[in-house]
Amino acid sequence: MAEPKCPECAVEGMSHIVSKESEERSKTKQPWFLVIHCDQCGHVYDAMAKHVFSMPVTPKLVLPKVD
Repeated sequence: MAEPKCPECAVEGMSHIVSKESEERSKTKQPWFLVIHCDQCGHVYDAMAKHVFSMPVTPKLVLPKVD
């Protein structure tokens, strides 16, 4: 299997692709996202959301209309 190669500095290998937590934090001190980058030159491959806001879903109960 071929090793990935950084497009900026041409270093090869999965060991050079690392991630770092964002400095931005939620109220509970969780990082908002991870930044995936080359550890040699800093080339950024991607940013992935780590802290996700969600709305609680309540079940909807529909009752038939009684005449």
